[in-house]
Amino acid sequence: LHHCGLRSGGNAMLTKKKLLTKWGIYALVMVLLFAAQQLFLDPIVLSPMGASPFLAPMLVAVVAALEGPTEGTLFGTAAGILCDLSGHGVFSGVYTFSFFCIALLVAIIAKYWVMRNVFGSIVYALIAFAVIDLIQILYLTALHGAALSAALPLAGREIAVSIVFVIPIFFLYNALHKRFRFE
Repeated sequence: LHHCGLRSGGNAMLTKKKLLTKWGIYALVMVLLFAAQQLFLDPIVLSPMGASPFLAPMLVAVVAALEGPTEGTLFGTAAGILCDLSGHGVFSGVYTFSFFCIALLVAIIAKYWVMRNVFGSIVYALIAFAVIDLIQILYLTALHGAALSAALPLAGREIAVSIVFVIPIFFLYNALHKRFRFE
């Protein structure tokens, strides 16, 4: 069988199956986290902060750091589309565009600055929030006349109530990443 190439074809099929399983589980966990966001976190405005946690940018940053530019940007784009479908963005497509940018930036940084640990995930999450908040604040101030003095503190409060969630997100996706690493 080995001489006929069937053995290597069988291994390739296992590799494809493992790859599909990994991304299927990644997607399922993403949908579950987004459902938790919609059902439990969005309705909660943490007083006195006046902001709700936002999981999606951190999720995109963690996966991009672990998986690299190609897979990270595909995951980020899919996550962005899912968030845009929820209808909470400041403009149509904001999350698709922002999460693509976040994933690409974080994946490139992670490729050269190999920090695939909790500390690195916190740094990548802060980068993710900087990107999405910058895009949204620029849009709101330039096209809708929003006051920068109101937008920046709100962004800061959102980051403050969100950042702690990057730790369980990192451990969850890091465990999945290690489980499905190719030998």
